[in-house]
Amino acid sequence: MNTSVSIGSSQDFKLSRVLLVYGTSSYDYYPYRHPFLTVHNVVHESDGARLEEGQLVTPQMLVELMTSLGRSVPLEILPERVIARTTDTVVWWAPARRNIMFFSDRGADAALKKMNGKIYPHPALLFKVSGTHLWLRALRQNERPKPETRLCIAPYWNTYDDGAVCTGSMRIPQDNSVAVIDCWERSFFRSEFTHASGTQHHTSYGRGVLGLWQHVRGKKQFPTKYLIEVKQSLAEFVNDDDRSQRQEH
Repeated sequence: MNTSVSIGSSQDFKLSRVLLVYGTSSYDYYPYRHPFLTVHNVVHESDGARLEEGQLVTPQMLVELMTSLGRSVPLEILPERVIARTTDTVVWWAPARRNIMFFSDRGADAALKKMNGKIYPHPALLFKVSGTHLWLRALRQNERPKPETRLCIAPYWNTYDDGAVCTGSMRIPQDNSVAVIDCWERSFFRSEFTHASGTQHHTSYGRGVLGLWQHVRGKKQFPTKYLIEVKQSLAEFVNDDDRSQRQEH
């Protein structure tokens, strides 16, 4: 297979390699669950072309390919809050603060209606965004974490044990630059917290997550003694690339 393009002068190109993407047989999710790629050299013969035996594509090979296509990480001035940055992933921390929260009261729940739209104190948080996926952890100390810093479960509805956030009705920023980290935070806090799935052990507070937020409403500081530590460091959180399907549900 040959093609011709005009780049100031005519240039012929010959198909030399092919990338094949493998995934599960289900098309319910995108990207596919646990995909992998193979690269094959193309052999041109008199009666056509054929693919040679494939080689598994490594993340480094993909980075090199994207760089050659002009898709390397753009030159940016990184804010102090940014922890790590790659071509499609940004990790940053947010200091403890007070912020508004919205709880779904579609079921005419009097308790939720009373809580909805009120101001609550929040612990320092750690965000990770990769594509349209969002993960969240809480921090005991209100300071920039170090690689060995142990993390805590973020005590929120719509957040799972592994830190994956069910984005639901969140307005997902389309850009993945560090300029949109504030947009991600606003989108998270302005969305409705709708369900408690997977949050049975998200806090040591006796009355659970909902009781915790009822307890702290109107207070100036979040009581970090109610946070539950997980066996995960900042370095492990940054390098964990499990893009859970639960984030879209």
